[in-house]
Amino acid sequence: MAEYTGKQRVVAAFRREHTDQVPLAIAAGLNCVGEVGYTQEDYLLDDEIAMKATAHALEMFPSDIVRVPGDPTLPMVAQARFRKKHGPDAKMKPPLRDKSAIEFFSYQDPRKSKSYTPYLEICRRCVREFPDKAVHALMPGPWSNAVGLRGLEEFLFDTVEDPEFVHKLMKITTQLTKERGAALVETGILMLVAGDPSASCSVISPTIYREFIKPYHREVVEYFKGIKDQDFYFGLHICGYTDPLMEDLVEVGPDFIEIDGPSSLERMVEASRGKVVIRGNLPVELFIGGTREDFDKAVKECIETAAAGSGYILSHGCALPPDATLERLRFYAEAALKFGKLPLSH
Repeated sequence: MAEYTGKQRVVAAFRREHTDQVPLAIAAGLNCVGEVGYTQEDYLLDDEIAMKATAHALEMFPSDIVRVPGDPTLPMVAQARFRKKHGPDAKMKPPLRDKSAIEFFSYQDPRKSKSYTPYLEICRRCVREFPDKAVHALMPGPWSNAVGLRGLEEFLFDTVEDPEFVHKLMKITTQLTKERGAALVETGILMLVAGDPSASCSVISPTIYREFIKPYHREVVEYFKGIKDQDFYFGLHICGYTDPLMEDLVEVGPDFIEIDGPSSLERMVEASRGKVVIRGNLPVELFIGGTREDFDKAVKECIETAAAGSGYILSHGCALPPDATLERLRFYAEAALKFGKLPLSH
């Protein structure tokens, strides 16, 4: 059987083709940072350390995808930087706590932003240094950008009390998402995902999604599908429980959808009808307390549910817990290789 690179396996999944095994994602840089002599806070605050830990994780575990480390707009990174500057008990205040401040809100071109250009450079480094991997970058989606600016609780109240404001802010953050994403695509990454963690039914109702988020997800997807001069795939990531939204997400039309452990993979396969690639959705709790047998069972179920017609990438449902153990990461990798070989093992 031919030898395939991780990138070739992932591209084959998007083409609905099989290679030698089901594509596998293990984003374990944060969990492996201690192996290169640093702390998890070091990983969040120092791009060089993050790259060392990411490279080491790829040596330890056979991931076909390399998740670009960092991103100053992600809450975990932003909070770590804020605490380092202002003290461990400091709390960030949303910039639009006062709604009237929206009239003065502006943002920089990401290609010129001092906070964003380092992330663009680390994307380029990943493309250069891991040419055989599918390089995957994450950016906040329009809903997450809006929540970060306004605050989740306040923004949810706004959907009832001031829907006009919600749409006004979502239009701004949708444009921000498109501009950041366009800059990321220029770095040569293969996969770009817009993450809207709090857009699931673990937090909001389907009605809120359909009225205040879906139109902007559609706009973002259409924008990236209109970029014809770059070879990349665009996806959506929503944490938590998304079963009531699956048809909506497929209808929006991304190349791939990443689903979390609380969602039904079987339901997503039925809803997608082969229209989108599915990535997910091993429960992340396994990486804290799971046994080898637990991983074998969960991985086998994921592959049997979703991999038969290709168009599937095996992955943990969301980000790995910071305290995920290396032993359990090995259980996951070994189960993936055992049950993901093609033709599929049963």
